[in-house]
This record gives sequence, structure tokens and C-alpha cells, in this order.
Amino acid sequence: MVWTWVRSLGMKRFDRVFLFTFIILACISCGPSLKQRKKDADIHYRLGAIYLDDKSYTEALKELTKAVELYPDDPNYHNALGLAYFARGMNDDAIREIKKSISMDPKFSQAHVNLAAVYIVERRWDDVISQSKKALKNIFYGTPELAYVNMGWAYYNKGDFTDAIESFKKAIEMNQQYPLAYYDAGLAYEKVSDMPDAVGAYRMAIKKAPDYVDAYYSLGLALIKQKENAEAIKAFEKVIELSPDGDRANSAKGYIKILK
Repeated sequence: MVWTWVRSLGMKRFDRVFLFTFIILACISCGPSLKQRKKDADIHYRLGAIYLDDKSYTEALKELTKAVELYPDDPNYHNALGLAYFARGMNDDAIREIKKSISMDPKFSQAHVNLAAVYIVERRWDDVISQSKKALKNIFYGTPELAYVNMGWAYYNKGDFTDAIESFKKAIEMNQQYPLAYYDAGLAYEKVSDMPDAVGAYRMAIKKAPDYVDAYYSLGLALIKQKENAEAIKAFEKVIELSPDGDRANSAKGYIKILK
């Protein structure tokens, strides 16, 4: 089972979503053997996955804690429990459990990415970069774009916009369908006053995710800087259409009023 946590689209900066697959096992009778305990732990683990997906974090914590108690030697269990703690804002506990997972399997790239996600919330940028690089050392890691985006976001917040852009470009190279990579690249291009590339990146983010409110809003601001007011108005109108009650809508209305 693969677990990872990354920043989500169209939401506040540090919101995260879970990406995972799971199979529901049939209920089996309890037994004292190690093999039986592993099977029982797996049931709790997979139930915990369901609760995490439903954002029922208290129930997820209960199930995943039970999984770890029954069978403490599976890194997936500790990783998932760490994510449950993270969802509840219990970052110290999240770090402890994810580190346990990594100590059991140093090549567990998803766990390194998840640990980086916690460090992003705590603004520990050097640790984010370190964990992202460790995730990328595993050549069999299936979603390296996640690590590159986390690393790019760390460089961005450190003011190293050149390395940020390179990281986001690498993420796009790994997955050309990843809207967040284009959006973050747009933000970084703006920091180096490369407005044509910023506009292009925002447009690509919107192409990949047509309901991406933040991308429309940032596109509007970038177009103003390029004195393309008519196109900026269209972008702000799309913000209002997609999220009339959102935080961006009032600001977008204000820009439209000024530009008309």
C-alpha cells in the first residue's frame, strides 16, 4: 500500500490530501499467532485508511493505533498513523511515527515525502529539502513529482527562486499532468520578474485543472502586470464564477472594478 500526503489544489497553502490505494480484507477470526496478529493488524490498518479518506481522523487514529499495537514491525502502519496524527495537527507525534517507518525502511520514499509535508507546515525548509532528496534516491519511487514540488516549495520560501524553478520544472518533466507544479512554477517565475513564463505556467495549471481558483486569481494579477487588463478581467470573473463565496472572490471583484 502506498501512502503519501501532498498539498492540494484550490485550497489554503498548507492543506494536504491523501493519495492511496487499498483493498478491503474479509474479517477473520482472532488468534494468538504472529501470522494471525499480522492479519488482524491489517484489518485495522485498512479500516484506518477508510477513515482517513473520509476525514474521520479520530476513528482513523483508533484503528491505526491498534494496527501498530498488534504488529509494530510494519513501516506502512507507522507511516499511516503518522498521517493520522498530522491530520489532527499533532505534528510531534506525526514526526515520531513517520520516522519510525523510515527507520524500518530507509528507502520508503512516500514516508520521506510525508515527513517533508510535516516539515513544510513547520517551515523547516532545510529539512524539507533533505527529506525530498532522500525520497528521490529510490529510483523505483513512482511519484517523484511530489518530492520535487515539496523541494521547490522549500527553495521558494528560502528565497532561492532559481533552484525552486528548476525543481518545479523537474516535477513537470516527471508528470506533465500535475497542475500544482505549473502553478508553483508561475509563482517562482514572478519572483524573478519573468512575467511571460509566469502567465504561461498559470495557463498550463488551468489547462490541467479547469477549476483551479488560485491559478485564475494569480493569472489575473500577472496579466495586470503585463497591462493585459481585458484578459485579467476574464481571469477574475472566472474566480468569482468558480468560488463566489471564497476568499478570492471579493478581491477579484475589487480588481474588476478598478480595471473597467
